[in-house]
Amino acid sequence: MPKLILKIALDLPLDRLFDYLSGGQFAQVGQRVLVPFGRRKQIGIVIGVADSSDFTVEKLKTVLQVFADELPIDTETLSLLKFSADYYQYPFGQALLSALPARLRQIAPAVSRKQYVYALTDLGRQVDVKRIPKRQLVARRIFSALQMHSVLTEAALDAISSSARKAVKQLVADGWASRRQVPAIIKTLATPPATEPALNEEQKLAVQRITQESQLFKAWLLHGITGSGKTEVYIRLMQHVLQHNEAQVLVLVPEINLTPQLEARFRSRLPNFTLVSLHSNLSESERLHHWQLAQSGVAKIIIGTRLSIFTPLPKLKLIIIDEEHDSSYKQQDSMRYHARDVALVRAKRLNIPVVLGSATPALESWHNATVSANKQQTNKYNLVSLNQRAVIAAELPHIECIDTTKVNLQQGLSPQLIAALKLRLVRKEQSLLFINRRGYSPVLLCLACHWIAPCTRCSSRLVVHLGLRTLRCHHCGHEQKIPKQCPSCGNADLHPTGHGTQRLEQTLVQLLPTARIARVDRDSTSRKNSLLEILDQVHKQEIDILVGTQMLAKGHDFPNLTLVGVIDTDSALHSPDFRASERLFAQLMQVAGRAGRADKAGQVIIQTQFPDHELFNALRSQDYVTYANALLLEREQVQFPPYVFTALLRAEANEYLRVQNFLRYAFELARSLSHDVLVYDPVRPQMERLKGMERGHVLLQASSRTALQHMLRNLVQQLRAQDSAAKVRWAVDVNPLEF
Repeated sequence: MPKLILKIALDLPLDRLFDYLSGGQFAQVGQRVLVPFGRRKQIGIVIGVADSSDFTVEKLKTVLQVFADELPIDTETLSLLKFSADYYQYPFGQALLSALPARLRQIAPAVSRKQYVYALTDLGRQVDVKRIPKRQLVARRIFSALQMHSVLTEAALDAISSSARKAVKQLVADGWASRRQVPAIIKTLATPPATEPALNEEQKLAVQRITQESQLFKAWLLHGITGSGKTEVYIRLMQHVLQHNEAQVLVLVPEINLTPQLEARFRSRLPNFTLVSLHSNLSESERLHHWQLAQSGVAKIIIGTRLSIFTPLPKLKLIIIDEEHDSSYKQQDSMRYHARDVALVRAKRLNIPVVLGSATPALESWHNATVSANKQQTNKYNLVSLNQRAVIAAELPHIECIDTTKVNLQQGLSPQLIAALKLRLVRKEQSLLFINRRGYSPVLLCLACHWIAPCTRCSSRLVVHLGLRTLRCHHCGHEQKIPKQCPSCGNADLHPTGHGTQRLEQTLVQLLPTARIARVDRDSTSRKNSLLEILDQVHKQEIDILVGTQMLAKGHDFPNLTLVGVIDTDSALHSPDFRASERLFAQLMQVAGRAGRADKAGQVIIQTQFPDHELFNALRSQDYVTYANALLLEREQVQFPPYVFTALLRAEANEYLRVQNFLRYAFELARSLSHDVLVYDPVRPQMERLKGMERGHVLLQASSRTALQHMLRNLVQQLRAQDSAAKVRWAVDVNPLEF
């Protein structure tokens, strides 16, 4: 009798499966196992079962343990991860294991909170409650409750009687009731039910169009201006899907800080459906518990950041991607996947709808929803627009640009902005100042020799954090004390130049001593739940002015906030990155949308040296469509994405010579593999050195996705076989967002 061979994926940088003997243990595809590998033990996932191997049976090792009490990963999730690993040129085993909660990657049983549930057996359904003696009152009440409800939890038993758990054991012993173990439901604070707002005509049409075709795959681009009620459309779609069949809904969000707000709103409107969140702020045990609730089908609503797209969901019927344009959906290391694109693949495979919502869609999405539709191509996006704010009295804020070359700034603030801040204090309204630079000052400058404090490990400058008297690199985390004199010339007059959130906060304290000010950036919100506490203070009217980075730019709804001030965004106007203007426009539209969302008029003041720039002209009229179409025309003329498909071969090492030799070899190899792919010469990125590593890359470009993928498969396969490739750290970035 042939011995059973298990094909197992391991978390190793090798694009292959490993054969092990089952040792008589039963293991399903998707099951977690413990295996010996060299002198170590490793966790793996069973991908297949076979009767033979390319190796002799004597050379094969035996699986040490099968974690049979855990649900196996379903074949749909395994297939999605295999597709993603192939498309993004990443070893399957590493992709698979990295998609699991940390507890499932550890060499131990995945202990999670569980509970017992009880139900009547076939025999119990035929029994009359009168057969239970009258003196066994608790048993009678339990039996009657089981007849009324299909399942009783331990909490439901406790509500019947303190002795109910003891009484139900007799019903199980008699064969009238069954007991099984399931993941424990998350206990949450009771959220008061919210009233259902009336939809305007645009919202009604959006809901109607999408729900009419909710039984098949379609990609819907929900383009709605800020405050147009996109979240309410999401809720109505979720209600439709969840109430009409046994279903799950996955809601992707770009940032962790948007999760609690959506959670609270969904719980108040959809109280009868179990909701879990998945993000990196959860503890390991919390993440495992939430993941298992989703995997078992108990959780009906799953809110999560980008990695959640790989969560096993057996009853998934709808995917919603909020702020679909956000670059946070793109993973920047390991497997460099884009959650939005993977979501589209998953929805198509399951034949379910996917909704992409944004006030400023990514140009790729806008291209798929408009240009492709005009060319009558199939399988592209369907456009649904919301052009008016959901609150009837709410209007789009008035946007004005202040020419900072013609006014005297007071600590970085224009007289117009200071006056507007004072007016809001008098009116008891709230303001938000947006500056996408944390710290006190971005540069420490010597006024004598113009020395600027550099990072020794990165091609960047150290940022001044005055409160801690330190200089810090925001790329690698390097810290050092602020020098007392210039290391170059000995001058003691070192001057912090430019503004960050800390300096702006200090300026406001001096200018507006009565104002209650809160700063929101990565430094001020590092403690768990600190951001939630600040946002709660804003809603309670305990804060007058918010100072923050892009953490505040999107998703938040502050009814009493009527003024947004934007400080110093000009550097993005002249960036070498061709996507910089698209990102800046989206960012400014998003932050401007925080103002005037209720019945009070909003105002946005942008300080810039280039008030007549076409970006600001489009922003003042809040005309995304015209600006997006103009950018697409530019991209088409110069053949940039989305009109071509690109990939970056990135490499880094301690010495640039190693990077140079590797990239030169890769460049020559790539050119020899395909005439349909344009291969550019190796170059150094703008950030030449990062975290002590010298960097370089090769850009590959093709008019056909298929041609690019075919060439990448051959290129990566041959590079992995090269000894020189082991001397550098290299990776392929398909559809890169940053160059």
